[in-house]
Amino acid sequence: MTDQTAAPAPEPAKPKPATGHAPGAGFVPRGMIVLLTVLGVLAAALVLYSLWAFWPTSESGGKLASSQTVDYFGWRPTISRDTLLFLVVALGGALGGLIHTIRSVSWYVGNRKLRWSWMLFNILLPVVGALAGTVFYLVLRAGLFSPSTSAGTVSPFGFTAVAVLAGLFSEQAMEKLKQVATQLFSERPVGEDHVEPENPGAAGKT
Repeated sequence: MTDQTAAPAPEPAKPKPATGHAPGAGFVPRGMIVLLTVLGVLAAALVLYSLWAFWPTSESGGKLASSQTVDYFGWRPTISRDTLLFLVVALGGALGGLIHTIRSVSWYVGNRKLRWSWMLFNILLPVVGALAGTVFYLVLRAGLFSPSTSAGTVSPFGFTAVAVLAGLFSEQAMEKLKQVATQLFSERPVGEDHVEPENPGAAGKT
């Protein structure tokens, strides 16, 4: 007599989490962290030196000189006033982005959660800051100064401060630019297959 008791069906295999196989899911090794620290310090020193070297000087009466000869690692070019203003706001934005990068990397390293997926974001923050600072400079110059105003009366301190903040808080700066663009232009058209991006905060709560 044969045993006709059915063997229990095997349990379905549980899907493995995709985090270990996703691009950039691995942790950044110790040697790369040391290299990033050294590069971050060198980049900060270079940006600060460049900002000091290209800072516009004022003549008697507080007006900026129409041109200025700078000393940059032994190179002594003569640069116009407007070019110097563009340089300092771009360097200010890069400085803000670099501060954000150093803080972000040190925070993730301290919490032992620095993964490769965040490296591109952190590396490009100074570039985003330089671009955002330049855009804010153009927007402020276009909105706060009339065409008859002389560029010699411009103070580089205010514009550079805004550029540093734009680089340090790039996400908030982009949102502010979006509000300005919304007031100037009509709303963007929505395509037939348009999908709104997911809200990371709502996903985290669920």
